Amino acid sequence: MSLKKKATKGSIWTSLTRTGINVVDFVVYAYLARVLTLEEFGLAGFCFLFIEFANTLVNAGVNQNLVQRDKWEDRYAASTMTFVAGVGMIVVLGILGVGAPIAYFSYSELAAWVVASLAPITLITSLQVVVSGKLMREFKNKQMGIAKLCATLISAVTIIVLAENGYGLWALIVGKLVNAIVQYFLLLYVSKFKPYFHFDKNDNKELISFCLPLFGMTIMNFLHRKASNMFTGFVLGPASFALLGAAQKGTLIINQVTMSSINSMVVPSFSRVKEKDNLGDLFIKMVTITALLVWPIFMGLAAIATPFVTIAFGEKFTPSAEYMVITSFSMFPSVVAWFLPNLLIASGNTKDAFNLTLLNLFSSIVVAGSTIWFGINIMLISMVAAGFVSLPFRLVITNRHVALNFKHLFRSLIPPFFSSLGMYIGLIIAKPYITSWVTNDFLLVMVLVMIGAFAYPLIYVVIFPKSATLYTKELITMLFAKKRTG
Repeated sequence: MSLKKKATKGSIWTSLTRTGINVVDFVVYAYLARVLTLEEFGLAGFCFLFIEFANTLVNAGVNQNLVQRDKWEDRYAASTMTFVAGVGMIVVLGILGVGAPIAYFSYSELAAWVVASLAPITLITSLQVVVSGKLMREFKNKQMGIAKLCATLISAVTIIVLAENGYGLWALIVGKLVNAIVQYFLLLYVSKFKPYFHFDKNDNKELISFCLPLFGMTIMNFLHRKASNMFTGFVLGPASFALLGAAQKGTLIINQVTMSSINSMVVPSFSRVKEKDNLGDLFIKMVTITALLVWPIFMGLAAIATPFVTIAFGEKFTPSAEYMVITSFSMFPSVVAWFLPNLLIASGNTKDAFNLTLLNLFSSIVVAGSTIWFGINIMLISMVAAGFVSLPFRLVITNRHVALNFKHLFRSLIPPFFSSLGMYIGLIIAKPYITSWVTNDFLLVMVLVMIGAFAYPLIYVVIFPKSATLYTKELITMLFAKKRTG
């Protein structure tokens, strides 16, 4: 099977299984949003920030290192696992010694106990890293996805059963621990990898030299993605944190299913492209197809935000709808910028990949930190604007190593941009008229989704027929082309 076919098939399986995982996760999230108070919900989200950050530390660049090596060696994998597990243990001690006290003084004693209880997840995650790297390297996204989906289902049942029996917030904590443990053993099974510990100083030097630039990049990328949440939690408190988290849930799920699935295949596929001069054209093609599929979804989410939030989370989360609309518009620059760091990593330029992430961090921290005092709306609008302003700088940095035809890039993005924006405007104009005769929120969402699903391709085909024909053929080729060497 050709590399292109493997990458495409891998992305599809990743997307399908992530869809299942995120549907289950969303159901549990919506259930807990109704069961818990805003303060409890926000407290749980704040505590998970510590664990998410810890998990990024133990996974920084390790998968990429395993994927890009010429051949797989069990000895090197065992050496890597030993090193990462050691880092995981140190991070766990950091959570207990630093994270828990911060939670205690920022929120409450309960928050400190929650953070401490979640700490073992990081150690388990460190053991998963090498196993996941092996599966990614071998394009076994189907097996990896199914394993994670099964773990998510078991975790979801655990959470709901415990919550129904009155365990409240602790039902979520236990469920997350169950997820991590079950996922690890299922990944071990599907990877056929027998883990063992092995220490080799030279292996560690290779791992550190490759991962160190990515380590800083991973930390900054996390802070970039979570800047708005962190400042909201620290400045405005757990209730506002919960409202913003609910608003971002929809966009997060779509990101996981679409852009993250594709992005996970950038390093394993692009790093094996024989003609490196073709990377720029391949990047433009990937971004255009992603935009064609992703932008209308986000614009559709923005159009149905109010009834969607009410259905999913209840009336107490109504303010989240406005935040969801604003956040959806950040996807216009994000689709272009999303793949740039991994594109540079795939071409071996980790230093400028680090610089890209540094730019992201600076813009998000400065913007979020300076505008949160004026409210969540102003902060989110400012962050969307910052995304557009910083995009040209990101492209210029990437262009130093991977030749990008800027004119071709933006000409390719014009059709999906105007088609998705036109669909959104049409839905906003039509919504008041539809609401007058469709009073049920669920039916309203269904009607708007159906209209959007018809309007977007219609606008695209009528106004941009050449682009529609070109990328329809490209999608068919990617999905159904016969096997060939590559």
